[in-house]
Amino acid sequence: MLLSKGMPVLQVRLSYLILTAVTVGFLFHATTLHQQGQTFTVDLPDSTPVGDILPEEKYLERLIDRYVLTNLTKWQAWRVQTSDKPLTIGSITDVHTDFQPHRDAPKVIDVSNPSPTDLHASKGLELATYTDEAHDRLYASTLMFGVSTTYKRIVEKDWAVLRAWKRWLTKGDGTSNGATLVLMLDNATEEQLDEIDKELEERGIDVYTTSTSGATSKSRRYYELIRVMKSYGATIAASGQEKHWFAVIEDTVFFPSLSYLKERLSTFDFSKQLYLGIPSEKMVWHQDGGSVTTYGGGAIFLTKDAVSLIPKLPCLRIGAAAKPSFHGQRWDAMLRRCLEKQAGVDMHVIPALHPPHDSHEARVESHETGTRPLLLHDYAYPHHLDVGMAHLVTDACGEACFMHQYLFHDNWIITNGVSISHHPEGLGHRHRHKALVKEMFKDTQKTPVSDQIVIDEDEVERKSLNLTGRRRDIWGLLDSVKASDGTVWQAYMKRGVRSTKADKEESDGLRELDSVIVLIWEKKQR
Repeated sequence: MLLSKGMPVLQVRLSYLILTAVTVGFLFHATTLHQQGQTFTVDLPDSTPVGDILPEEKYLERLIDRYVLTNLTKWQAWRVQTSDKPLTIGSITDVHTDFQPHRDAPKVIDVSNPSPTDLHASKGLELATYTDEAHDRLYASTLMFGVSTTYKRIVEKDWAVLRAWKRWLTKGDGTSNGATLVLMLDNATEEQLDEIDKELEERGIDVYTTSTSGATSKSRRYYELIRVMKSYGATIAASGQEKHWFAVIEDTVFFPSLSYLKERLSTFDFSKQLYLGIPSEKMVWHQDGGSVTTYGGGAIFLTKDAVSLIPKLPCLRIGAAAKPSFHGQRWDAMLRRCLEKQAGVDMHVIPALHPPHDSHEARVESHETGTRPLLLHDYAYPHHLDVGMAHLVTDACGEACFMHQYLFHDNWIITNGVSISHHPEGLGHRHRHKALVKEMFKDTQKTPVSDQIVIDEDEVERKSLNLTGRRRDIWGLLDSVKASDGTVWQAYMKRGVRSTKADKEESDGLRELDSVIVLIWEKKQR
């Protein structure tokens, strides 16, 4: 009887324990999901001492001094704090809150006499970021990069090329990260060589500079550059600085993260004779009969054995009679044809942004594919991006947050360092794994790739934007600067419409105003 009476009690207790365990597990799972995607917004009081100028006022003065703003300008500022929450690399992060929670969020300010209350960033966001290898700890001593360009190209736009190189060739403290740069200028004077060499060394870049003796075609210069890289690589290897990879790139190539690059290169055996291309944008893929092909997109990686092979190939030997054949040819195209025909070396390809198989992505911009960029090429087109300035935000949120997309509930998107956009007709995103893409598009949607190249794609999940309407408003990155306290200030601008007189009479006037959105990225104290 005691046993028969006790059974229901035990069953109840057991059921209670099971229910409790399930409930706790569910709450833990829900909390984890919540932490992965949920973004918190908070009200921020003005903590500026009475009588002091707001930081937002100082930043507005910077924008006025450097850029032309309409007298009346729409203004909105957010403070953004990064979090330690898990973040899938290369994906779009769903932000479960509105970017514009109030209709009157953008304030109309008079730039000549703005109200501090309107300028103040009264709202704060917490956005998830992926914690990658710290920029100040990165050491890339096994990499050598070779670039051939001109003196004019380097000095234009206030040394923009050098500012971009500094972002990925130095550590956070401004000293070399161990990577070596071999720079070949076209027909430069001794004075120009000395000036460039000094500028690079002052920026902490480990560099070896040289020049052609006269005006030389690009194909010939890059062939000579590879010869110099081979020779210089052997010289520094004798002193213990052995290089595993020799990257031959154009001056418009930018690496957002050398730690990510090293991670991708680590899947290859550098002791073998390997020839890799890392094409970026869609434009570097070309139609080749019924398939598409590439010459590497201006970013070629060679192992030591491959570098040693190239000067020996007859098709690349440049004598007096051969000079004309080098004019008008792309250097990477010439290199690929020669290595394939005379050495039997196929090019391995790591797509940096645009997946060549996916013709269904044809209308998607490369930065909207949901892929973490391995490199950028011709980054100034079509976004007119000053990549050295755009990449500055990684000092606050880590290298993986550059170009990462944050999708808000009210159809706003932050593409970090590139743009902020609003899609009033709605948007979503497609979530696909590589294996699923292969299955879905194996018959009709897969673009064939030339059998003369080997595609090496990582097995990653991809999310890409799925626009449900054509209308979009875009604020492009205008400015970025790092403050003394480590915060990074970004200004995104949408220029006002310069209407005709008839349009002005019918409009409410506000459509013609410039609009500025400021993001103030604060590095969270760990």
